[in-house]
Amino acid sequence: MLTLFFIHLPKTGGTSLRRAAEQIFPQQKILMAYGRDARTTSPFANSVMHHSPELPIERKLAVLSDFIIENDIAFFASHMSAAYLPCYDPARAFALFRPVPEQVLSYYVFQKAQGRTHDDFEAFTDRPENRNIQSKSFGIADIDTVGVVGILAEYDRFIARLNERFGTAFPVLHRNKRSVISRLTGPSLDDAARTRLEALNQEDVELYRRAEARWRRDVGD
Repeated sequence: MLTLFFIHLPKTGGTSLRRAAEQIFPQQKILMAYGRDARTTSPFANSVMHHSPELPIERKLAVLSDFIIENDIAFFASHMSAAYLPCYDPARAFALFRPVPEQVLSYYVFQKAQGRTHDDFEAFTDRPENRNIQSKSFGIADIDTVGVVGILAEYDRFIARLNERFGTAFPVLHRNKRSVISRLTGPSLDDAARTRLEALNQEDVELYRRAEARWRRDVGD
């Protein structure tokens, strides 16, 4: 079984795709590496990445890579770019992208809901560590060699393309949407806010531009 590598950029619709993967692959054939002790992080990945301080990062990645190969893992997902893994195959990788203002807002709302920040929206987005999140997560991956690139606005077509390209049967799910209450009471995106966020996240703006162009090319739009 050849591994599929999902480069899960935060707040781009990836939760729906990850849950779809859980419906079509056996649990023992899925490896997910997210946050420390997170419910979504597989026990082995959690142990290696977050509870092995004696291992340098290069060794941690090598151990994960060996595990993927030795256990015939079908689906790897992480906010860390799979391109850092020695076993990474760009032809078997895919990623989903989202316009900067919407992605940044969603990221803020999530962090706020998780109690990870008490900043208001402007203060949060001013912090350097909260800028260009999509680019940081995509890492050293090459948008021109990743097997399938998609945009959230065309999620259903993206899933269809995945299934066509890899011979899979991902169902179309729409999970983890922002609640109505959050939409009514949380920050909103007017023209000034959009301009400001794009100015703060120029790397992500350029990455999305390239991702959308690649998507349009691939689907013939």
